Amino acid sequence: MQRNPGGDEPWIEHQPGAGVFRSRQFSLVSGIRLVQSDYQPLKALAESSRPAGNTPQLVLTFGLLGSSRFRADSGYEVLFQAGHLTVTSFQHSSGERLYRAGERVQQLRLVLNAESVQRYLGEDAAEHLLHQPQLKRHLFRLFGHATTAQLNEVQPDPLLREIQALNLLALHRHQLQPAAAQAKKLHPQDIDRLEQAHNWMQRHLAEPVTLATLALAAGLSEYQLKKGFQQHFGCTPGEKLLALRMQKAHRLLEEGYQVAQAAWQVGYQHPRNFSVAFQRYFGRPASQLRSA
Repeated sequence: MQRNPGGDEPWIEHQPGAGVFRSRQFSLVSGIRLVQSDYQPLKALAESSRPAGNTPQLVLTFGLLGSSRFRADSGYEVLFQAGHLTVTSFQHSSGERLYRAGERVQQLRLVLNAESVQRYLGEDAAEHLLHQPQLKRHLFRLFGHATTAQLNEVQPDPLLREIQALNLLALHRHQLQPAAAQAKKLHPQDIDRLEQAHNWMQRHLAEPVTLATLALAAGLSEYQLKKGFQQHFGCTPGEKLLALRMQKAHRLLEEGYQVAQAAWQVGYQHPRNFSVAFQRYFGRPASQLRSA
């Protein structure tokens, strides 16, 4: 998306005098809304957010610039970061949108209601993605050049805008297929072994983990392990290992561990390497969380 994307809808200004706060939205075909936002607060901001209705929604957020977080009243947090697609669902989830002082944050969101999820992703996906009312993150992943091209080609014409939105949805539809539906192709014994590999990862986060070691622990070949992880978990073994390590490190830092201590607990011998990985994954320095 261009930094000041085109379109004929006016921007709605929020909180004048407190920085840049503007947004606009377009109602598209079959229950889809496209929402653009551009924020740059002068001071750190915690903006209250309450759902307008009580119907299930699936939200695809494309980070264009900067990073922000949403913290639900339950304490569950979701990160939104430039270059990443974050997919969330909720029916009712109140909380706060959190922005850092002086950082410009631009995002494009596709908001789908239950009907549009069923129409474009299928009934199985709708049941999988919208089955719980509380906020849930389904995907956090870098998007590629094809997505960037779509984001950089916004047209003011309403028809072309709808085509663009559907193209973005089509590019990422395969990533939203339910793991349970994909796992139907797996033998139950293979599923048990994949879960065994996942549990083994969790118990050995502080140790070096290789694909060969993980395959041996699960009783699968390396090929079966990689293919099985894609089918059952929707990611590679390496991506799953990184997610488990970062999630544990986040909890440790919140509990008061030093950055070096948290790094060691999740398999990083050098705190600098850990800090780089943490910043890349969460969009904020580990030291910032430690001092929060």
